[in-house]
Amino acid sequence: MTLPVEINEIPGAAELHNWFGYWPGFHDAEIIGLHLNREGTSSLRVHTWETTKEIDEKSYYVRAKHVVVEFVFEGLSGLELSGFNHQNVVFGLAIEKANSGFRLTLEKCYGLAGNIEAEKLSIRIVPGTPS
Repeated sequence: MTLPVEINEIPGAAELHNWFGYWPGFHDAEIIGLHLNREGTSSLRVHTWETTKEIDEKSYYVRAKHVVVEFVFEGLSGLELSGFNHQNVVFGLAIEKANSGFRLTLEKCYGLAGNIEAEKLSIRIVPGTPS
């Protein structure tokens, strides 16, 4: 499966795509950090994984390919966030081109949700579960 056109130019997007072999939807992913700066870079850290079709001894789906994804923003131009909580789980996460650069949307599930717009966006991945 190829990398979606709208995110093809984002540095680090290909590495995330290659980690899973497809572009993840971030369903039930957990936001583990949000750092906002008036100047310089801001970032959003999200723990996500692949849910397999295997069932464990407790009848839960087995999760594999855990990774912490850090979205790094430069030139914030729009911010609409609500619901920050002790745990912040998203239904999904989407990235699209916007007039100002890129828009990242956090789909509401439990806790933080909303949109972040920035002139530039890059992605860093750290395989494994968060410490």
